[in-house]
Amino acid sequence: MRLSYILLENGEKRVAFVRDNKFFTVNNEGLSCVFQDPVKVISAINSLKDDLDVVEVRPLKFLPAVIPRKVFLPAVNFRSHSQESSSPPPPEPYFFTKFGNAVIGNEDTILIPYNVKRADYEGEIGIVIGKRGKYIPKEKAMDYVFGFTVINDVSFRDYQFPERHPYGLNWVMGKALDTALPIGPWIVTKDEVKLPLRIRTRVNGNLVQDGTTEDMVFSIEELIAYISNGITLEPGDVISTGTPAGVAEFGGKKYLDDGDIVEVEVSGIGILRNYVKKEKFI
Repeated sequence: MRLSYILLENGEKRVAFVRDNKFFTVNNEGLSCVFQDPVKVISAINSLKDDLDVVEVRPLKFLPAVIPRKVFLPAVNFRSHSQESSSPPPPEPYFFTKFGNAVIGNEDTILIPYNVKRADYEGEIGIVIGKRGKYIPKEKAMDYVFGFTVINDVSFRDYQFPERHPYGLNWVMGKALDTALPIGPWIVTKDEVKLPLRIRTRVNGNLVQDGTTEDMVFSIEELIAYISNGITLEPGDVISTGTPAGVAEFGGKKYLDDGDIVEVEVSGIGILRNYVKKEKFI
């Protein structure tokens, strides 16, 4: 199933799903309240007795495809990105996090602070957790996956680099500023997703990234097993795959700037499109 969260022309926010290439929503506003937990949404949709509770809708816009409680993103998890950045892969998954202030939806605006000159894109896949779990063995990790979405790990290299010895990179200011985590437009349930997946990023229509999940250093199962070793994963949490080669910082490509359009496309899931705006000094 293909799920999203949409804004209707009358101002209502609704869960939407696709049937026969058309958008439908459940004629029950209460369903939107559980969208943070996509498993409950599926359960509610599947429990419908007939089509009288389902109405066709026309979305005004897509909202973030999921509202995660926790988001985990691995650094240097594609071999090609490791090579372009001259950063050897870590011996085990190495995560940073983002927060609710960073989450925006499809066709929302990425804001670049007025003093940032090296705003970057990182096309990624979001692994949406569907079942509560802790100390999850690698062999059972996929049992905890609900589905997949598209992510842009927007990065602010002016803040992220250089390393502050002995403290490391400035992950919070380099990664977690406002609007730095576009998510969407869909969650596609895992039964409809066939691995490997291809990630392509375009800036103003120009292809800048093109890679597949076959290039991942640590697999989806390994990422889940590692992060759950002490952290309880809950439905709606998101773990990203990392990004392939082609980012502006290491690939000699154009940084994001005012007026740009950046698109991340993942095969079988969809295209996440966002507009870029440079903030003025306040």
